[in-house]
Amino acid sequence: MGLFLLFIDGMGLGDEDAGINPFVRAFIPNFKALMRDNMVPTDATLGVEGLPQSATGQTTLFTGINASQLLGRHLHGFPNKELRHLIMEHSLLKRLKDKGYRVANCNAYRDEYVSQILKEDTLGKRKVLKSVTTVATLAAGIRLRTMEHLLEGRAIYHDITNEILLKKGYKVPLSDENRAVHTIISLMKDHDFLFFEYFLTDIAGHGQQMDVSVDIIQLLDRFIGKLIKNVDLKKNLIIITSDHGNIEDITTKTHTLNKVPTFLIGSGQDKLKGDIKSLTDISPAIEKGLTPLLEMPKALNV
Repeated sequence: MGLFLLFIDGMGLGDEDAGINPFVRAFIPNFKALMRDNMVPTDATLGVEGLPQSATGQTTLFTGINASQLLGRHLHGFPNKELRHLIMEHSLLKRLKDKGYRVANCNAYRDEYVSQILKEDTLGKRKVLKSVTTVATLAAGIRLRTMEHLLEGRAIYHDITNEILLKKGYKVPLSDENRAVHTIISLMKDHDFLFFEYFLTDIAGHGQQMDVSVDIIQLLDRFIGKLIKNVDLKKNLIIITSDHGNIEDITTKTHTLNKVPTFLIGSGQDKLKGDIKSLTDISPAIEKGLTPLLEMPKALNV
């Protein structure tokens, strides 16, 4: 058994208004099926006034600790020193790895960014901005996958299609949801916990562009549909969640107070649905979902 986490930045549950919510305009048969059968509305406000933000929301999601309450506010963008320390000590990835799980981040990073991080760590400086997921990956001692891994079919760039890389002049193939899912299926054979971060949803929400938002949502819907079709859901669990609302309301440039959807698909999903109420519950649910793996005979857990 394995668990795949799809983290989609800035995806909330919005109104059924086609003038506001691109999910209403988009052709999303897979999202609609999941909304009906597999969705748990999840609080992202974390008991703190103000609009939920990425740094605190993602830190909460990837540690199980309420980062907004810890800071006394929501923090946007990248984690500050206090949150980085929290992630380094309590990262879900680190906890899972310490328990013996095989863990991987399947996002591909640009080579120059990885080089900057390695140089920074060597010099002891902090000039490179790191996202929560990047800090969590480094905290667990997990390698950041590069363009080499992407070309070998062992990593996915954050836009799924590689269009951003092609526009920057990288010699990579144009990709799609089919190739991305093939990569995930291949990586799941060698890992117990795998995650992928997609954040163009948040960027599109801030941009307030309906057509762009619809295209992004439809790509995600095809990606999720292909994933569900090809993953053995009798043996594996897929969790899809977000850190705050945004793209579901293009009338505002800011995030929203809306709950976010958490989708549970596959093995053990019914045992976890009642456990999830807010972002603080995602990490514990992942650990609970993976527990049966450690209970298997040792010869099977290699």
